[in-house]
Amino acid sequence: MSRARAGVLVLGTLCGTFGIVRQVYADDGQYPNFGMDYTAVLQNDFSRIDGAYPGGPRNTNDFYPDITTSFYLRFSTDDQIRFTTELNPAGPPNQGEKRAFGDLGLVVNELNYYKLTSKTEWMIGKFQVPFGRAMDQAPGLYTNDFVSAYDLGGMLGATFGYRHFSQKLGLIEPDISVYTADTTELSRTFLRGGSRAQRSDGGPANTGELNSYAIAVNWTGIPALPFLELQGGYMRNRQGVAQDDGTQPADELVRIVSARYMWARLPSTDLDRTLAGSYLDVVPFIEYADVDNEDGIEGNDTRYLTTSLTVDYGPWAFGATRTDKRRAYAEGAGRYDYVNELSATYNITGRLSLGLSAGTQKTAGQKADLVGLALTYAGAF
Repeated sequence: MSRARAGVLVLGTLCGTFGIVRQVYADDGQYPNFGMDYTAVLQNDFSRIDGAYPGGPRNTNDFYPDITTSFYLRFSTDDQIRFTTELNPAGPPNQGEKRAFGDLGLVVNELNYYKLTSKTEWMIGKFQVPFGRAMDQAPGLYTNDFVSAYDLGGMLGATFGYRHFSQKLGLIEPDISVYTADTTELSRTFLRGGSRAQRSDGGPANTGELNSYAIAVNWTGIPALPFLELQGGYMRNRQGVAQDDGTQPADELVRIVSARYMWARLPSTDLDRTLAGSYLDVVPFIEYADVDNEDGIEGNDTRYLTTSLTVDYGPWAFGATRTDKRRAYAEGAGRYDYVNELSATYNITGRLSLGLSAGTQKTAGQKADLVGLALTYAGAF
């Protein structure tokens, strides 16, 4: 796991969670109070390297838990302290390894103070930078790792958002974040003796100063197209120190634009009606990201295009996703990488779901077949 970019796994590993489970907050109305919500995933990932692989084992299997837990100290309905941890494998399995519950570690993803008002919200501490949507909105198991170049979690700093609504334009929400990579004790991987991150590790935003920033604008509730969601954003991550690997550091620049639309045949908030199979919606999504100096390496320019389609029918959710990545040409590897996947999720109950995803991936010229199965349970108190 990268020290400078928490939660980012090496491309080609299959360590992810299936979908995003909406957080549920249990609150008794008396303050201050304490609460918790959690998502527990038991997942098995299988990958098979393409037949052209020159020697060595071709099959890799990883069976592991991924447990995310958030604790809340609430001072009112609108302000709270949040502490989020995640237990999962600290690193990917070796090629050809058959691993079960191996290399588990506990990381701190969030520790922050959050405040909400009628028009603003802000957060200070360790947080996930609100930038980009492909990692959350595209269905399946593998896309969130593939687009990790602009998925910044575990940063130290602050974020501020403002909501403006008008009858003509709908809801416009700009967010601005300033941050730096975490090199405190909170950057350790606990339960396995991991050391904390260092400035000498280099990488994007690893400067020790609040001089990296991201700006994102979300536009929703447009009167003419009320189910259309748009986002545009710009991110600048200041360069870290140079590494002894022959590369030169440079500021990482990311520009994104995305659109998501939902068409529902029978709009309904009745859970019984939905689970009975009388509800149908279709959700197309597209996101383009233009990255200069990815990973803070000068000249490592990349482009990402993610397209997906999700169909929800009663307790079922079906998805198809493709992400194309364009990078610098490499001999024997070409210029293009990609990941394709088809997925299906069955909501057994309101808290328990079973997901299956299968696809193909090409990274640095190497192709692989991917199959993942995930059992997810979510709860709160």
